Amino acid sequence: MSARRPGRSDEPRRLRDSLAEVSADLGLPEPDGLALLIDRWQNLVGAELAPHCRLTSLRDGVLRVTVDSAPRATQLRYLESELLERSAAMLGPGVVRELRIRVGAPGSRRGR
Repeated sequence: MSARRPGRSDEPRRLRDSLAEVSADLGLPEPDGLALLIDRWQNLVGAELAPHCRLTSLRDGVLRVTVDSAPRATQLRYLESELLERSAAMLGPGVVRELRIRVGAPGSRRGR
């Protein structure tokens, strides 16, 4: 028999609610947070910079982004405070508190 957490009931729950709870326990944002950022990334950074970036994760308020070159990383770092403000307006305050940028091959997979 498995131990129950206090305050839990046997009533069915929506999967979305369960995922949100597990995500919070792991320090992850709401399940749709990273997906929304990926979907609106071009609006956040602009059409010129967006294709050169890949959002890799959002955890404990840290948004990790891979870019294809050092100049693009510098460009993104320059926009950091503005991106944090825009992210807060989109997702709520504190969801994205920091941007970590690395240079690598963004590839075609986005938002792992």
